[in-house]
Amino acid sequence: MKKKIIAFFLAVLILFVESYYTFAATKVELTNQKSELDDKISSTKNQIDQVEENLSGAIKEVQDLASQIATYESAISELNNKIETVSNDITKSENDIAQKEKETNEKQELLNRRLIAIYESGNVSYLDMLLTSSDLSDFLSKYYLISEIAEYDTNLIISLKEAKEELEQAKIKLEEDKKSLENAKQEQVEKQDTLKKIKAEKDSKVASLNSEEKALQDELEQFERDKKKIEADLAEIAKQEEEALRKANGGVIPNLPPSACGYIFPIPGFSKANIATKTFPSYSGHTGVDININVRGKQVVAVKDGTVTKSEAMTGSIPNYGTDGNYVGSYRSFGEYIAINHHDGTMTYYCHLRAGSRMVSVGQEVKQGQVIGYVGNTGNCQPRPSPSNPYAGTHLHFEVHVLRNGSWPVVNPLGYLPG
Repeated sequence: MKKKIIAFFLAVLILFVESYYTFAATKVELTNQKSELDDKISSTKNQIDQVEENLSGAIKEVQDLASQIATYESAISELNNKIETVSNDITKSENDIAQKEKETNEKQELLNRRLIAIYESGNVSYLDMLLTSSDLSDFLSKYYLISEIAEYDTNLIISLKEAKEELEQAKIKLEEDKKSLENAKQEQVEKQDTLKKIKAEKDSKVASLNSEEKALQDELEQFERDKKKIEADLAEIAKQEEEALRKANGGVIPNLPPSACGYIFPIPGFSKANIATKTFPSYSGHTGVDININVRGKQVVAVKDGTVTKSEAMTGSIPNYGTDGNYVGSYRSFGEYIAINHHDGTMTYYCHLRAGSRMVSVGQEVKQGQVIGYVGNTGNCQPRPSPSNPYAGTHLHFEVHVLRNGSWPVVNPLGYLPG
């Protein structure tokens, strides 16, 4: 029995020694893995802090209502564009129908005159005309004339039939457009009523905030105003882009699935693994995805060829600091950001870039993979950078917008990103 116990402990000792050396052999690897996990945990906490650190329950409710307001305003804007488009289509259809009716009536009158002329000619037939020919030349001449007249009458009848069918289809389409217009107007009224109620509820909750919360709320509302200003500026671009896309694609605006857009990742060598929160929206009112794991000092590139439509610094009240901790300027909202129109029905935003790092200007053509700036933390970033921690809040806020009905609504960018 004693021998069995000794043998058992010897076996355990051997396993322990083997495990020890295995552990020693992989210690560096495990340490590296732990370091990576610590970084991810830290980045994830920062992401959570961005949402919750400075927001009380009351101000979160206000933000939820603000998000609903933004959604309804966007929907109403799309409906307004749809109403305008359908109204223009109806006007065009009515003009086309009037022209078609005029042409159809003229063809009908011509056919009626032809039938009357044939009737009034009595018993004189085409055969009589041929038999009364004076010679072969006269016969051939009359035969050719009769063939031309017969073909003309046949074509006239066919043309009249087709014109009536086209007119009928145009009228059906007109009625469909009118019904669509009425539905859009009704939906617009309903959404406007709901929007009015939500705004009243939001105003009531804002009134209950304390002074510190109101200051933060004012800052957040400034952010919303900035976004609306950007959207308004891009509305004109949307109209021009729709016209160009229709011209290039046979009257149709392409609706490419995300995987067909051919984007590369906006930070070279990185992937979705560098995104701490892979849900959309990651919190109420968040319109993009934050690439925030180990991105300090990294280049930002264009995900696809395109034209720069926005490249500006949104200055404001949030101080920003350089790598040496020195003050480099105050920002708000997106801070330093760039927007690129890819001319495939999509547009991308690159926000919170490092102070002074933008390398492209409005109107400039860029190529896929071209460096346009550097990852930073300008604008509304949490946690806020400070002289002691100038890198706080560093991340790239990336957005994708899709051209629809004269505007560029934001969509989930995750499906467009590789990796």
